[in-house]
Amino acid sequence: MNKKILKILLCDPRHQTVGAHSSYVPINIGYITEYLKSKFKDTKMEIKLSTDPKEIFGILEKWKPDILGSSNYVWNSGLSNEICNAAKKNNPEILTVIGGPEFPAGTGATKIENTEDDKTYDLCFDYLLSRPNVDYFAFSDGEVAFLEILKQFELKNFSIKELKKNDFIVNGFASISLDKKNLLVGKYIPRIGVFGSVKSQGRDIIPSPYLSGILDKFLNGRFIPAFETARGCPFLCTFCDQGLDATKITTYSTARMAEEFEYVGKKMIKFDKGTKTVAVFDSNWGLFEKDIDLSNEIRKTMDKYDWPQFVEIMGTPKSNRENQITINDKLKNRTTMGLSMQTFDYETLSNIKRKNLTMQEHIDFIQKIKDRGLTSTCEMIIPLPGETEQTFLKGIKFLLDHAVKTEVYTLMMLCGADLGREKAIKDYQMKDKYRILSKQFGEYDGKKIFEVERVCIETSTMNYDSWFNLRSFSFILSMLGSAVYDPVYKLVNKLGLSWYEIILSTNNICKDEGFSGKLKDLYNDFRKEAAGELFETREDAVNFYLKPENYQKLLNGEVGENLLGKYTAKGLLFYEEIIGTIFYILKNQIQSKSNKKEITKILDSSEKWLKNFYMINEIFGSDEKEIDNTKTRIEIDFDFPSWVTQTKEPLNNFIKPTTYELCYDLDKINYLKNELKSIYGDDKDRAFGRYMMQYMDRGADVWEKKFQLMN
Repeated sequence: MNKKILKILLCDPRHQTVGAHSSYVPINIGYITEYLKSKFKDTKMEIKLSTDPKEIFGILEKWKPDILGSSNYVWNSGLSNEICNAAKKNNPEILTVIGGPEFPAGTGATKIENTEDDKTYDLCFDYLLSRPNVDYFAFSDGEVAFLEILKQFELKNFSIKELKKNDFIVNGFASISLDKKNLLVGKYIPRIGVFGSVKSQGRDIIPSPYLSGILDKFLNGRFIPAFETARGCPFLCTFCDQGLDATKITTYSTARMAEEFEYVGKKMIKFDKGTKTVAVFDSNWGLFEKDIDLSNEIRKTMDKYDWPQFVEIMGTPKSNRENQITINDKLKNRTTMGLSMQTFDYETLSNIKRKNLTMQEHIDFIQKIKDRGLTSTCEMIIPLPGETEQTFLKGIKFLLDHAVKTEVYTLMMLCGADLGREKAIKDYQMKDKYRILSKQFGEYDGKKIFEVERVCIETSTMNYDSWFNLRSFSFILSMLGSAVYDPVYKLVNKLGLSWYEIILSTNNICKDEGFSGKLKDLYNDFRKEAAGELFETREDAVNFYLKPENYQKLLNGEVGENLLGKYTAKGLLFYEEIIGTIFYILKNQIQSKSNKKEITKILDSSEKWLKNFYMINEIFGSDEKEIDNTKTRIEIDFDFPSWVTQTKEPLNNFIKPTTYELCYDLDKINYLKNELKSIYGDDKDRAFGRYMMQYMDRGADVWEKKFQLMN
């Protein structure tokens, strides 16, 4: 079979029914494309790249490629499989290849076999048997695996029948035998550059997909440019699908990466309203000196274009934290400053194969972040093996006592991670449930596809009730972690009280059967939906959402949303009541103070100011309703607005009768309404939740009214 042009479709599919899960440039398929082109210079080929399901299905139907390659993550594995189904329907002779971490063998596995503890071979066999239109699954890196299968496909005259004849095994891949009785596993193909040192920059052998221009279609202001300066992770975290093997890190050269940043920066500044953010996808960016060298080069692009305005570090270093500070300083204080912590309990750390800094090292590091005017963040996971409700709350207290913004995630039992495997499940008595991944669903050619995740809700050290209590507590933690409560945190800290105790007390009040109001209703609604989103099996979840009335609820955002984002956003609409609850707690906790009269002035005035300071409800009022911008006056006995800008000064210095004049900032209101509309159109509730999860940690100034001191 002679081919004039070999047609290849590479996709990184993302559901877009109610907004895309990811808006990052698909650098992964870009690397594969450039590596193939560099190695097949004598083969005429045309390669198309896509992330949009609608576009992908259209290409399959009209263009009819000879080869399909698709990513396979927990958030798109169902969609990826359906794309393979459509590919075979449109062209039975097409070669379908998928690869990614959503596979029982995990990422970067050097072998696939059954052991006494885990039947990985059998699980991989079952996984592929349930996907009959997937010809091969790449368990080695995509670049080297795709190169190998393309070589073999060419030798077999581009015939899928000839390629599979006699159960031919392709190195780097797993596949099913023709009689459907065996798993065929090829030899592992080493990662590019794996035999060099970190300094060897062995990945430069892959030409840049940015510099070649093949990713230009994604540099349109909507996609966030993504960079992978290195690949691999030396750590063995058991909750992560990169933790099965301590894979050696291989890198691109600083000169190569600098050229890419310059190229992308020059493209992106053309979009006045385009994204000003970039993302670095390394597992541990900042771990090595070469990361500091690159930050020097990124700074040159910043100085030249004032772009990027923000650098998302997707994987902060688990050691060498000083490098993270150095990089942030070089990049104009514009980076993510996260702590790579998931627990502070030493037994749990040992169980998940992690080692933390000492508490004092944490404190010193956090202080350096504070000194730069930044907010440090941390992600905690429940229920990790060995963690108890008490040890978890102890870790949360430490973080809150040191002003670290904390998010809590439920443990995903990824099929390619240790904590998703039989041995760990048995050893730690892990119990699972299934739930739909937020926004990860869609209808394609009349068939509904849902991405469902397996989560842990109980271990030998944390039962379901404890997990659910912490899940509920995490909602209060997330809500009061919003930037609009930062002024309250500063006041609590100045009064010598504990922000952790305020959050814990708020949670306890919400649990109190005698408590009523909008906050109580919101708390109960969260608990009801948090329990209702869990199913016994994957099939139960799918069957539930297949029902027309439930699918419509998914479309409306009534179910299937990220609950912390959804309810944190809803909570802001009851901001005044929540402020009242917090100050009720404060007044009860501070009764023993000797200067009670002065404290009362401070608390009453602060509460009055905060209840009148933000424009949240105005932003979510009717678009047709004209906002009355008449200036209003507020009289307070403690100058809270002045103190909050000078928090190192004594509170007593600001106890004095003070009058302020406030009015709405119409420019801010219009800006934020437009910003939210660009995310989800007229669906304000969903837009607000999405905004809260992505942007509110960057400050609450967008909600503030204009104000002027009158005396």
